[in-house]
Amino acid sequence: MAEGKVKINLSIAGRSYPMTIDAANEELYREATKRLNEKITEYSKIGKLDIQDRIAMAALRYSILALTTEHGSSLGDEDVEELHAIEERIRRYVRK
Repeated sequence: MAEGKVKINLSIAGRSYPMTIDAANEELYREATKRLNEKITEYSKIGKLDIQDRIAMAALRYSILALTTEHGSSLGDEDVEELHAIEERIRRYVRK
């Protein structure tokens, strides 16, 4: 193993992902995994969403966050409202 590297094992949605990363980034990976699992769990409260749907919704949410950060902007009130509206439409759809 290269100097400064560590082997870690991350669990996302019940699946294990072993990887080798820079030791300096270990806490970042673990925190990201924790937040992703929390978001997936949050989406499990919406009935009828299978695990793939929950992972997809969590990925979408974090992708939007990453893109807004990359572009040096933040979500405006209208954007946040639209995201909430989309989320509510999904909840209504899966409750049928």
